[in-house]
Amino acid sequence: MAVLKPTFMISVPRLYNRFYDLMQQGISQLTGMKRALADRAVATKLENLEKDGDLTHALYDRLVFKKFREILGGRVRVMITGSAPISKEVLSFLKIAFCCQIHEGYGQTECAAPATITWSNDKHVGHVGAPFPSVDVKLVDVPDMNYTSDDKDEHGNPMPRGEVCYKGYNCFKGYYKQPEQTREALDSDGWVHTGDIGQFTNMGTLKIIDRKKNIFKLS
Repeated sequence: MAVLKPTFMISVPRLYNRFYDLMQQGISQLTGMKRALADRAVATKLENLEKDGDLTHALYDRLVFKKFREILGGRVRVMITGSAPISKEVLSFLKIAFCCQIHEGYGQTECAAPATITWSNDKHVGHVGAPFPSVDVKLVDVPDMNYTSDDKDEHGNPMPRGEVCYKGYNCFKGYYKQPEQTREALDSDGWVHTGDIGQFTNMGTLKIIDRKKNIFKLS
């Protein structure tokens, strides 16, 4: 990657976590003024990211984060993560370290990958974004797990929760020669039932909070 210098990158949390561990190890080995500078740079950029969504810093990007960006060749403008959950801490740090947007997407093979994705101007982390333009998303009550569309947060505000279902032109028509499995995943109205439990935030974005089925993805 350092040799080919990509400008666009899609990967899974397992690899992003390795980047994070490598960079944290590098910082931990610094001493004296270099360590103080690195800690100050990280704290300042994380604060700016949380406050204004800023990903760059004129001084600290040259002094501290240039070496991090060179891991990927120094030209990456957009990164995407998907397939499994990634922690807020890792995602926020990688955004400031690589000085670029990292979008988190959610979906399945059954919808040709994308169901939701985070927006470029969204400074928040911890969710998987808004519905992709080609799909509709709804949450179906799962009363035996106490997830319903009438749920409220600790302040009494609406916080609908339930099984994530989606449908659209990019969704599959069924599993090949597996009618039973098709009926489990795809209802008569064309909604794909994912088995994931989701929650809509007050910004209209989706947050994955649990699983209905006893199957989960590793990083």
